[in-house]
Amino acid sequence: MNFDRLNKMIKYIEKNLDNEIDYNELSKITNTNIFILERIFMFLTDMTIIEYIKKRRLSKAFEEIRNTDLKIIDIAFKYQYNSASSFNRAFKQLFSITPTECRNGLGKYKIIPIVNFKYIRNDYNFDYEIKQLDTISLYCYHVTSKNHSDLLYKIRELYKKVKTNGYYNKFNEVGMYGISSKDNGLYHYYLGSTKYYQNLEKYVIDKSEYAIFKLISKNQEKIVDLEEKINKQWLPSTNYNIKNNHKIELYKNNCCYIYLPIK
Repeated sequence: MNFDRLNKMIKYIEKNLDNEIDYNELSKITNTNIFILERIFMFLTDMTIIEYIKKRRLSKAFEEIRNTDLKIIDIAFKYQYNSASSFNRAFKQLFSITPTECRNGLGKYKIIPIVNFKYIRNDYNFDYEIKQLDTISLYCYHVTSKNHSDLLYKIRELYKKVKTNGYYNKFNEVGMYGISSKDNGLYHYYLGSTKYYQNLEKYVIDKSEYAIFKLISKNQEKIVDLEEKINKQWLPSTNYNIKNNHKIELYKNNCCYIYLPIK
């Protein structure tokens, strides 16, 4: 099966979540008999096409219930549910909370990512929350460079330095932040914590709304893998956009938290 055709089918489904989906059109897009297509999809994703469409509709409904003032019943009808009871039942079965509880802010944010067949074998359940954070003042070491490869070298050297002079342990006592940003053609990296140190540079994280992803690991390969999945799976599956060109990592209690400012 041509994965490009499958991904075109996924785009068609995504575009028509609030309309009736024509299964003959799915067959045309993939150039595959619908019965064979169902078997292929089930093999690759462990769910039927109908189950996938249902989960994506409920995922979009979750976002709109939590983030808009639209009536819940109108959202239910929009995503092809004929009654409040059937929508409430399906919603609770998937998210373990009712639509009303979702509207009231209960439960963690949860989305069902858009299937991307390049990453299908590494499908991921994102552990995240959407949270408004107040301004945070940090005290940091700061390195900068005109190109990204040089910055990576400076970051490695910076970590060697803080491990030698004891600041690595000091930062980790309260939670260590690593912040990457790009501004006016320069790449920056800040490493520090909220604890005040007179000899370190102050860096302020602006008050904003953030998507905060939790990874129970500090392994850099796993962090990079999660960041790739966020960019390739999570972002296209939501209505959020990244607000500006910086990324925040917080290392605390054997976990890494990735903060993305969103709009």
